Amino acid sequence: MGEGALGEVYRARDTKFGRTVALKLVPGTLLTDETARRDFERDARAAATLSHPNIATLFDVGEYDRGWYLAYEFAAGVTLREETRGGAVSARRAVELAVQIADALADAHAHGVLHGDLRPETIFVTKKGSAKILEFGMGHWTHGGQTRIRAATRPESIAENAATTVSYMSPEQAGGGVVDARTDVFSLSVILYEMLSGRNPLAAPTAAETLARVVSSTALPHLPESEHTPNLPALVARGVAKAVERRYQSAASLSAELRRVEALMDVRSGDAGQRDMLRREDEGSGFGAWWGIAAIAILLLALAWWAMS
Repeated sequence: MGEGALGEVYRARDTKFGRTVALKLVPGTLLTDETARRDFERDARAAATLSHPNIATLFDVGEYDRGWYLAYEFAAGVTLREETRGGAVSARRAVELAVQIADALADAHAHGVLHGDLRPETIFVTKKGSAKILEFGMGHWTHGGQTRIRAATRPESIAENAATTVSYMSPEQAGGGVVDARTDVFSLSVILYEMLSGRNPLAAPTAAETLARVVSSTALPHLPESEHTPNLPALVARGVAKAVERRYQSAASLSAELRRVEALMDVRSGDAGQRDMLRREDEGSGFGAWWGIAAIAILLLALAWWAMS
């Protein structure tokens, strides 16, 4: 199917459980010493504990004669980058996908697992339109993860074609600081910004310029307000705040805010009102109406009996 930092990827058949998997064959040359092998296995086994509908499940990890293998859930679809084709999507669709991703992040963070390399290339959109986060917990070993490590330790060694990868890094990540759940919150917020506007607010022509934008203290430009996107620009602005203490402190809190915006968007678009109207019509035309007629009939019969007695 392709090749990445974790090696060649094949579509394969798990004959033990009768399922299709994405099989990644990690070459032994990637894990050059015992410490690296131990760390890789630790990260993979932690990732394998995750079970969420918006995370590509890691079914199995183990050694073979030329290295290690990772057997992932196979999902047909395209990356988020291919889905958006580098342009903006509707606000409703952007928020819908962001909610799914935020929920997945919250679940993984609750299990002590960070992604660390969240970007449109590591998010899959299935044929049913759902988001699937790829390579969760393996960010240290991917191309993006390795680029982020070099950015924090030896920025001069970053390849020029890595500008796109760098543009989803958090400032603390780029500066070699403490990385926690708020780093994933930042990366998701940049992705949401890009889905809404069609552009990455941190992207620059070169990797060096992009890195300079990431670590600068300058606030990112706000998205324009719209009658159909209430509170959304403020939400995104908080998510991409350069200072970690000014961001959403967890993916769960970001998800909750996204859901509130989603509900407001429904109200503004009239969807909620139409649903309520249909619900009231259903309630008025169902058993409730028949019970009302029956109650009136019983009351009339009771009055007639009382008048005759």
